[in-house]
Amino acid sequence: MEMKLAFVGMGNVARAFARMLCERQDDLARDHGFRFRTTAISTNSHGSILSTDRIDLIEAAGRMERGESLVGLAGCEAVTDTFSLIERCDADILFETSPLNPVDGEPAASYIRRALERRINVITANKGPVAFRYRELKRVARERGVSFRFEGTVMDGAPVFNMVETCLPAARVLGFEGILNSTTNIILTGMEEGRSFEECLLAAQRAGIAEANADYDIDGWDAAMKAVALANVLMDAEIDPRGIEPKGIRAVSSDDIRAAAQRGGVIRLVARGDRVSDEIIISVAPEEVMKDSPLGSVRGSSNLLKIKTDLMGEIAVLETDPGVRQTAYALLSDMLTVFN
Repeated sequence: MEMKLAFVGMGNVARAFARMLCERQDDLARDHGFRFRTTAISTNSHGSILSTDRIDLIEAAGRMERGESLVGLAGCEAVTDTFSLIERCDADILFETSPLNPVDGEPAASYIRRALERRINVITANKGPVAFRYRELKRVARERGVSFRFEGTVMDGAPVFNMVETCLPAARVLGFEGILNSTTNIILTGMEEGRSFEECLLAAQRAGIAEANADYDIDGWDAAMKAVALANVLMDAEIDPRGIEPKGIRAVSSDDIRAAAQRGGVIRLVARGDRVSDEIIISVAPEEVMKDSPLGSVRGSSNLLKIKTDLMGEIAVLETDPGVRQTAYALLSDMLTVFN
């Protein structure tokens, strides 16, 4: 079967996914019966295009990386805005990877809702819509008989949401704790080696893990948004991220790091979700944990999530040194779930 694909957002993750699709297209056809063609791409900086036939994904990715416009690609029509593209695109699956808006998840949440209303399956790597409007979007998808999937929003391509959904039937998630932000973990583990906060941040930026403005990571907001997404999906919460007050790592000093080491500990930025009576409490803050504990052993850009359940006890998922390709894989795995 051939599926028609549309993209809203075509940054690093989406381009890595596009190349992954093209690299594996013969395997996907042979092993899964999956064939595809791209009919629409919307970007903020490089224009938006529709095609009644197909868009060459590799050529489109190359144009963007050279700073060129998508408008003018053979067989394509320019479109003025993303909502118009969603209204007109002939697509079975829409991949939404536009930039995160940590204030309210817009306009990505509205893009996703409109696509679902048009009975287009949606796969996103954008945690904003899941953190702010998960119940609404899930309801619309159910009413329209389509899928809304989002594995890439937390821990890149590591199976978190899919694991609970598929592998833990009838189990109830009671809580979780984890290290969910690579930038802060690089800084804290680098400081354990004697480097300064500023040196470690610069190294993370040079590696492409931290943004030029890394405040969102350092102040704990990235981890908080991921924690809210986990709670809303896995624990059936309805938490608004705007009610969370994360504590970041700005106040962690080299003296704090050395003092923790003398006690056999390390400092990590830990995100937690706990069920207390009928309420779910989210916290994000630096904590001293034992160096040989699961949380304390996670170094560099690696992430770890421990999930506490009523029937299976605690399960941990460790992702070692993730990158863009891992998030791209999340889009691929969600796509095959929709297809199958």
